[in-house]
Amino acid sequence: MAATRPEVPAALRRLGLAVACVLAVVLIAAAAVVASGFNVAPEHTAVTTVQPGQSIWDLAAATGSSDVAETAAQIVELNNLTSSTLQAGQTLIVPAG
Repeated sequence: MAATRPEVPAALRRLGLAVACVLAVVLIAAAAVVASGFNVAPEHTAVTTVQPGQSIWDLAAATGSSDVAETAAQIVELNNLTSSTLQAGQTLIVPAG
């Protein structure tokens, strides 16, 4: 004779479904945060024109930031730069103040 398993009460099934849904939402939100790279856009920006011989590092240092490397990365991101080569006369958005 085959043993029968008792049926799980409906309230317990609903609770399990609710927990699974909440967990899925938390995981999706966490994935979105990770995918964003934790990047925080600067609160204030300015537009600058690249001078002959200027590099991204020079522009970042000129902002007065204490973290020039991070500021340089923000300049690359703000301007969607795919190369570190700049052209004199090019206008770029840079973090300000």
